[in-house]
Amino acid sequence: MRYCLEHNPAVVAPKFAQYGVNVLGFNPADGVDVNARKAIERTADFFRSLGITQTLRDFGIDDTHFGEMADHVLTAWFGDYSKSFAPIDRAGIIEILTASL
Repeated sequence: MRYCLEHNPAVVAPKFAQYGVNVLGFNPADGVDVNARKAIERTADFFRSLGITQTLRDFGIDDTHFGEMADHVLTAWFGDYSKSFAPIDRAGIIEILTASL
């Protein structure tokens, strides 16, 4: 979610803010940017409250194979990632994996 907001805020911020207002009960008067960021944090808080593992390190994964993992996503998974919510390439996948450590 953070990657998408950072890399395509004009499209993503209104969607995340709408989710914050409609699902999480945020005040629309707080504004799109505030509600979008709060929605990300509240979602993360929810997953933490469920006891869901939060980082790749928690699984014993480090950055050793991030390049290979990114290549696998681009070649073996479905979809045209240049047309996703926030267009993504190999470097973007590695950025997300690194942020997930």
